[in-house]
Amino acid sequence: MKLYRFVVVSYLSFPFLLSAAEAQDALRPRHLVHDWSNHHVVFTGLTAENAAAAAEADPRAWQSWVALAHHGFTPREPDTERDSESHPSQFRIPKGRRHHMALETDWQMPIGVQVGPTVFPAKFSFDVNAAPDCANDYVVFPTLNGSSPGLSGGPASVVAFNNLYTGPGPTGICPTPSSPASQPSLLFAYNTATITNGMAYLSPVLSLDGKKIAFVEGNNGSGNSYAAFHVLTWKAGEGTAWNSAATPGDCSAGNSCMTTLVLNNAFTDSTSSPFMDYAHGTVYVGDDSGRLHKITPVFNGTPVEVTGNGWPVQLQAGSDRVHSPVYDSGSSRVFVTDNSGSFYVVDATSGAVLNTAASLGLFNISDPIVDSSDQTVFLFCPDLTVNLSVWQFDTSGTLLRKISPGALAGTANVYVGAFDNNYFTSPSSGLLYFAGSVSGHATLFAAGFTGTTMNASFFGPLLLSTSSTTSEATGLTEIFNPSFSTAKDRLFLGIEFNCTNGSANGCIESFDISSGFPSGILDSRALATAGSILSVSGIVIDNISSSAQGSSIYFESFTPQQSAIKLTQSGLN
Repeated sequence: MKLYRFVVVSYLSFPFLLSAAEAQDALRPRHLVHDWSNHHVVFTGLTAENAAAAAEADPRAWQSWVALAHHGFTPREPDTERDSESHPSQFRIPKGRRHHMALETDWQMPIGVQVGPTVFPAKFSFDVNAAPDCANDYVVFPTLNGSSPGLSGGPASVVAFNNLYTGPGPTGICPTPSSPASQPSLLFAYNTATITNGMAYLSPVLSLDGKKIAFVEGNNGSGNSYAAFHVLTWKAGEGTAWNSAATPGDCSAGNSCMTTLVLNNAFTDSTSSPFMDYAHGTVYVGDDSGRLHKITPVFNGTPVEVTGNGWPVQLQAGSDRVHSPVYDSGSSRVFVTDNSGSFYVVDATSGAVLNTAASLGLFNISDPIVDSSDQTVFLFCPDLTVNLSVWQFDTSGTLLRKISPGALAGTANVYVGAFDNNYFTSPSSGLLYFAGSVSGHATLFAAGFTGTTMNASFFGPLLLSTSSTTSEATGLTEIFNPSFSTAKDRLFLGIEFNCTNGSANGCIESFDISSGFPSGILDSRALATAGSILSVSGIVIDNISSSAQGSSIYFESFTPQQSAIKLTQSGLN
């Protein structure tokens, strides 16, 4: 690390001292991945002096730095003797930040069956220091399409698109593959089922080079319960549509490949997406039998589950759905919640449960957000009195603050919140945003901080629906974009149903949070959800780019069929 810190200083102060080898290294593509886990591990106070150390332990620190447009870092490529998961984050500091223009358009592509608000697609960007890449950038979407093993030509369980940056006006930088005028290209569509009714309905994670995708297969407990962990090495052009899928190849040279690891003593997995610890080549994932599993290696070798010496960890006996775990490199602990409303702190090495906070809320307590820099953890849920509540713990599991802005009505579902851009510079200058169906209306709130501790007071409410019937807000996603003339810091969320007065449909809404808590909705896009619950998935963000159609958000919803959808960050109409 000392070497790279020296290189950072030299590069900034004395660029003429760079060697020819260093200059050539700086021209290599610098990949960026964005999946569900980027919402759940955050870093504050990153500077040129400390960002390298944070990124060495978790490359999400570098990814966060780039996504927030603080700098256009170029990470160093991994050594060939190291696997693709370890030490990926060494980097130099080069060029200025990238910008994107205000654009307003979208596309939607059919993918089969809905997945719900806790599931996110995953986005791969080939080179963060170049224009968005039509061929190599892609987004992969999981589906709820149940299938049979080896069934070619049937429905796909994972679908991916490239040629993303298209649109009807402006047309974007990518060629339009066919009618209609605005659509991406199908990169691949695979049936990955290894049992009858096998489905990939949870969030996938990507290798840092984008060549492999890890995800869980379950069968919803039908017949003999089943949960398997897959690593898919994909090949472009396999499968022709969501309902005409290919099966992964035989792993021979030049072919696609999929490894399968059946989890030990597991029921199915309904709610736990895998969390990738890149630095150690390890995945953590839960199941419906109250167990937390540890798998290593992942992307550099055949996955093997760690058994014995505390693993898998039995968090709760009996039938209990474990939610998505979050590993923190700062404390070397795993934080996870479950369907019983409990919160667990687990030692990542021994599997020992270091602390348990039981009965925090009803069944749908959120996955944690971990602030790795400040060693705090945030949870969102309906508490036992059915109030919208936000809990802040330290990484030992000690409660620091709980706030409850109002009583939930109609729906008790509460999803993950998001921080504004100021928080990442200094928590005391920022806000934490969250939402719930308070008094039957989807409603936005925010809380500030004193130091790193959440305040007891809060901002809001801001009503997100004018309907007199129940509406539900999904999880929040934030992006800071310095190229906008106004509304540089934006917040996005979905409304499941009853988004506007007189309509049962849902929508996607954006908010200007550049100057604090917003006074109203910045923009919205109606969705043909026909009042269906579980109709808007989690949202992932795209590039920060000046290219036409190059900066967007991605999610799943009805249009009116279940579709993968792209909307630009700057306009949802």
